[in-house]
Amino acid sequence: MLPDFSSATSVTDGLPRDTLIGRLNIDGRKLRIILGSLWILDSILQMQPKMFGSSFISMVIGPNAQGQPHFISSSITGMASFLSHYVVLWNSVFAITQLAIGLGIIFKKTTKSALILSFLWSFGVWWFGEGFGGILRGDTSALMGAPGAVVLYAFLGVLLWPCAKNTDDNRKHGIESSSASQGPLSAVGGLWFWAALWTFFAILQLLPDNRSSNWLHDSIGGMTLGEPNWYANILKSLANLFSGLGLQSSLILASLFLLVGIGPFISRKPSKFIIGGAFLSLVFWAVGEAFGMILTGMGTDLNTGPLIILLAVAYLPTKTLESKSEVLVSSAFTRKPKWAAVGLMGLILIPTSVSVLPVQAFASTSSPHDMSGMVMAGTSVITPYHSKMNMAGMAGLGVTTANWKYVGPPLPQYEVSILNTVSNDTDHGHKMQTPNCMTPPTASQVLGAVEYVQTTSAAVAKYKNLSAAVADGYIPITSTIYPVVHYINLKYMNKQDLLNPTHIDSLVYAFTPYGPVLVAAMYLMPGRGSGPMPYGCLVQWHAHTNLCYSNTNFQISGFLPCPFGTHYDGPTPMMTHVWQVPVPGGPLAIDPSDLQVVQAAIMAQEQGLAPAANPIPVKYTSQVVSSQ
Repeated sequence: MLPDFSSATSVTDGLPRDTLIGRLNIDGRKLRIILGSLWILDSILQMQPKMFGSSFISMVIGPNAQGQPHFISSSITGMASFLSHYVVLWNSVFAITQLAIGLGIIFKKTTKSALILSFLWSFGVWWFGEGFGGILRGDTSALMGAPGAVVLYAFLGVLLWPCAKNTDDNRKHGIESSSASQGPLSAVGGLWFWAALWTFFAILQLLPDNRSSNWLHDSIGGMTLGEPNWYANILKSLANLFSGLGLQSSLILASLFLLVGIGPFISRKPSKFIIGGAFLSLVFWAVGEAFGMILTGMGTDLNTGPLIILLAVAYLPTKTLESKSEVLVSSAFTRKPKWAAVGLMGLILIPTSVSVLPVQAFASTSSPHDMSGMVMAGTSVITPYHSKMNMAGMAGLGVTTANWKYVGPPLPQYEVSILNTVSNDTDHGHKMQTPNCMTPPTASQVLGAVEYVQTTSAAVAKYKNLSAAVADGYIPITSTIYPVVHYINLKYMNKQDLLNPTHIDSLVYAFTPYGPVLVAAMYLMPGRGSGPMPYGCLVQWHAHTNLCYSNTNFQISGFLPCPFGTHYDGPTPMMTHVWQVPVPGGPLAIDPSDLQVVQAAIMAQEQGLAPAANPIPVKYTSQVVSSQ
């Protein structure tokens, strides 16, 4: 049971009695000092060494473009590019601005001016620094820090705006005696934001992505990125406890959120619901927000947990008089019945309507747009497969086409050994979305898959030269020391553009002795969940479950068990390839070996299908020509 903070002193004079908050003399002024101190702490975090380098752009600003609508994504990417030219200067400006806001809020004479500045600053940070808290992607939740810390900074600034003290304050009790009652919204007016916030949490929790079987496991496990080993191990253990329990957890959490939000309006003891919300936020802060990632050296604020706790304290009464307590919903209906009815119905109906959205609603993506008339050079045309064949195998998983043969200069033995070793390690963590897909494709699916391959290949033709891809925003996500390197463009990772050839998430290059070759276009899911299969078993998805990430540049650089200097970040998102070189299995092969990929890249260079920076021995090019 949650503690009752009311005083043990009996009421004999009919006057309100002090609660613990009242005895501690916590008022709006003290809460503004705490708010200002949090701004100062953010300024200090902004001054961390990593913030003055490229990591600030690549790990703080850039990722916010991922999964966003095109306009938002392009604006964030543009801002990241702008800031990247003078990172030290701009980061210093950010830190100084937040320091000025914090100090301004603390000092009485400058409080209002600083709060106004904080409102403007919060909007900019919410857009470019938090990507609107991820709420436009449809895969965030209260556990992960939605709707973004700066939203709460701004609302706390409004709630705690200094107003003239009412002479009757000493006779107020319950919510009306809280610190929030001293602000312009009054306690009850401000409490509507509390209800809206927690109802919004319930809505997010009921979105399809947050009802998948492993959303909670993946959300907690994903926060291990860059964390100290002891903390990362705790998070991994907690994540494993919720493996496969995503739907049940989502429904329970959504119910709790609604209870916390609406409870203060329907109970004579609203404080218990407010304290319950603060407790939930504390748990989320430790588990889902990783304390704002401040232990990684890349956290720019404490995230939402402490701010919701501060918000809760602002609503807690300083005085109570239980004999005259009133249910707030009754008061709301008495004062403004129409608005109260609309608000209450919205709090109930909106989460209910969201909860009936199908879990895979987003996966009903149709085939790409106009794809006719495109030609993919150097690859075979897909043909229907026999109904009794294993479609996953026929698509290229561990299968080498019988007539596929490498004809070209031999690779150094050490490189062959490395490619084979890494391929074997990769295969151990290979997880198919549909491992036993047996349904033969329809004629329409075969035609659609052919067009999909052709259009994808036409779209990435401009990236045959690696420099063009880098100039367009593709950055390496796997180690550039290895001969096969994956590049990713974060601005294209959004649900609106799934399998859209004009917005290809990732490009794969093989570095042969004769120069880099574009070997594959790769589509990635922007978050958790399964990928769409508009062409049935011909286009399948897979993930990798055993990859380790560097603690310094966050590139994929090893396999479980993770070596020193790397960490595990959970399974990758689902991905699917469209090969641009003649690999065994054809253009939709799921994962040929890395050795085969490099060999196919060399053959593409020999045939003039890929650029070659260095000349290929004539005797090998002659063999290729004569064998065709």
